[in-house]
Amino acid sequence: MNRKWVSIVRFCVTGAINTGIDLTVFTVLTLSSMPYLAAQGAAFVCGLLNSYFMNRTWTFGRRGRSRPAEWMKFCALNLLIFSMSTALLVWLHEYRQLPMPVSKLGAMGAGMIVNYLGSRFWVFATSGPANLIQRSESA
Repeated sequence: MNRKWVSIVRFCVTGAINTGIDLTVFTVLTLSSMPYLAAQGAAFVCGLLNSYFMNRTWTFGRRGRSRPAEWMKFCALNLLIFSMSTALLVWLHEYRQLPMPVSKLGAMGAGMIVNYLGSRFWVFATSGPANLIQRSESA
């Protein structure tokens, strides 16, 4: 299996773990009468922390100390994903009248696609356009 597919499979495994963390925290908090938007924020942060460490080291093979610029990119990407997925969650649940679990899964699915592309090509990418082309060709 080539490196591109290995990173996609690893990203999916990491995503499954993050999804489990996110859904567990979200479910526990909403069942404890926390408003769903507050639960969304708390669940997202828990998944975010796990995502950074697993994706950095295992999925994309970054070694050594984390650089502040990398962490800032990761946070910026995930702020975008959080905003997008929360807006989608509200739209699906409030305006489309879909059940909460369906709305949550739809929002998470859209976020996963944006997360993989942003992580692979921006946050954990080798710097420079030439390296991106070389990396794409070898993957």
